[in-house]
Amino acid sequence: MTTSVDTRHAHDGADVDAVPVKAWLILVLLSLESIIAIIDRQNISALKTTLKQVFSMTDTDYSWVVNAFLIPYALFFPICGLLVDRYGSRRTLAVFVTIWSAGTIACGFARSMPELIAYRAIIGAAEAGLLPASLLALIVWFPKARMGTAGSLRSAFQSLGPIICTPVVVAITLAYGWRYAFLVPGVIGLVFGVVWYLADTNPPRYRDKQEKPMERVTFRMVAADRTLWGVLLARVVSDPLWFFLSYWQAGFLQEKMGLSLKQLGMVLWIPPLVASLLMIVIGLLSDRLVTRGGLSAAASRIRIMQVAALFAPVILLVPFAADLTTVMVLLTTAYFVSYLWLVLTNILVTDLFRGKGGVGVAVGLMSMCGTIGASLFTTFVGRTLDSVGYIPVFLVLACMHPIAAVILQVGYRRSHLARGAGPGQPVAAG
Repeated sequence: MTTSVDTRHAHDGADVDAVPVKAWLILVLLSLESIIAIIDRQNISALKTTLKQVFSMTDTDYSWVVNAFLIPYALFFPICGLLVDRYGSRRTLAVFVTIWSAGTIACGFARSMPELIAYRAIIGAAEAGLLPASLLALIVWFPKARMGTAGSLRSAFQSLGPIICTPVVVAITLAYGWRYAFLVPGVIGLVFGVVWYLADTNPPRYRDKQEKPMERVTFRMVAADRTLWGVLLARVVSDPLWFFLSYWQAGFLQEKMGLSLKQLGMVLWIPPLVASLLMIVIGLLSDRLVTRGGLSAAASRIRIMQVAALFAPVILLVPFAADLTTVMVLLTTAYFVSYLWLVLTNILVTDLFRGKGGVGVAVGLMSMCGTIGASLFTTFVGRTLDSVGYIPVFLVLACMHPIAAVILQVGYRRSHLARGAGPGQPVAAG
């Protein structure tokens, strides 16, 4: 990892673990880059009905467009993770942002569904590097005791992406046409690639930095670590709900609830806004359970996820609700649960691998597994909607997070969830 590190230590009683102002600037930049990425990947959700008309697509065809992003996204996660571990967050993230932004611009010039699929694949491959690079940057710029707060703040900030995505895409489309909904965010992304490269320099060194990570972390080393297996399987099961909400709920609201494109832009900002505000509280609670509640960092994240999973089955009621208000309450609840799981599982991996090396690969593996599950479910959704309808889809979605919560219990009950486990508990396999 080549990100340069400021090796100066505090003297004369200064707090070596004080977080510098620049770290918060880095947090803001990471959030902005995530917002851009979310818009670039999810603008097709708001444009689903429009693109189906433009390219004469069925729901099965649309599932191919979604999978054109998801499959490269999954396959490139471990590759990008290795690159991030080897070269650091500065150069890799700048390159990733530049590539996916160019792919987004290309989508604006697509003349056929195959072209759109090809450009979406480029976006998916490059965006696979965002999460490993972002989490590595957070580890470098923030001490372990502040990771819950930093991670949750970043997640809350980046929730502006889903909040503004649909309204912005709708506004641009209504004013200038759907092609500009790809061109505008793509150009902005190119600018931020340069800004990030100039900003990510000379991070601080904290007291909780452990032994120097392995110089050359391999895929096999990380995959063989049994500590990771429980969260990998949990993400395979739980991720489909998040991706369903990201790519299919806009179409449901238009095609089943009768919303126009303009009305869609007026309501789809609600779930991510509620989730982002609640995640600030959850992040503070998670850190408090560590510093004052006596739980290990991993146990704190897992317990909160398990409680949240109890609320996920409410999504089963969506296809039976008659009014928009009820539907939005149910979708917002499901959105919050799925979003909380994404945020806390990402932080959980940094808890498990901090100081061991291989954080980028571990995050890449986890996200790859989750995305593979989502891709398979996306294929199921497209075919089911064309043949049967939404009810079987929502039935399967309602079961996913409770099952994933049980997986975490089984996977970590003998280590991080063992009675009496505290902040100093060693990382061990479940």
